[in-house]
Order: sequence, then structure tokens, then C-alpha cells
Amino acid sequence: MEMIIDISENDLISFGWESVQKEINTTLKWMRIRQSFRKISEKLKSSFDEEDYLSVLEKIRESAWNEYKKEIPYA
Repeated sequence: MEMIIDISENDLISFGWESVQKEINTTLKWMRIRQSFRKISEKLKSSFDEEDYLSVLEKIRESAWNEYKKEIPYA
């Protein structure tokens, strides 16, 4: 059985544009988070000894990774 769906070119362009915009917004969001992470990391590094710093850093990385995985639609 074959099914043909007729979609106008304008609808396809609109859908493509929305998909691209969503991806851009997601990427920008994570770029801002990454920048914030760097700032936090620098502050932590100056506040703790190396062992404590690495421990706190690992917890933050794990938390950020878990948040990121929630955003991935196919994960």
C-alpha cells in the first residue's frame, strides 16, 4: 500500500525554518551554559584546593550532562 501526502512548498519551508530556529536556540542556550560553566569553574578553582575543586567540578559536569540529555529529543 502506498500513501502520498501532498505538502505545499511553503509549508515545507516553514517547517524547515522552525526546525532550524529551534536548533539555533538550543545551541545558543548550551553555549551560554558552557560560558557560565567556565566562569563558575574559574571561581571554584580559586576558592578550593585542587582535590575539592575537582570533586565539585565533577558534580557540576554530571548535572549539566544530565540536563543536556533531557533536551535531546532522540535520547
